[in-house]
This record gives sequence, C-alpha cells and structure tokens, in this order.
Amino acid sequence: MERKTTYRFLLVLVLILTVFYTLGLVGVVPFKVSYYITIFMIVLFVLLRWDYHRGERRE
Repeated sequence: MERKTTYRFLLVLVLILTVFYTLGLVGVVPFKVSYYITIFMIVLFVLLRWDYHRGERRE
C-alpha cells in the first residue's frame, strides 16, 4: 500500500477510535474500551515515530 493511502486509512481509524474513546469517557460504552484505545494509540504513535526515524522519511 502506498504511504499516502496508509496514512489516510490511519486517519479514518483514529477518528473512529476517538469517538469510541469519548463515548467510553462519558459512560455510554464500558471504560475498558477507552483504556484499550489509549494503549493502541500509544503503540501506533511509537511505531510511526520509529518508522520515521529509521530512515524512511517523507518523500
């Protein structure tokens, strides 16, 4: 998959997860959902930063 397409997919995914995270904070869905989304976001951030610093910088 092309890098631009991958980032667009990740943007949509993060926006959807942000909605579920907010619903978890409000109490509509179990708070455990927000907990796991937070862990996923941290891991995603670390992986994207690691990929950037590994030498595959933007084109």
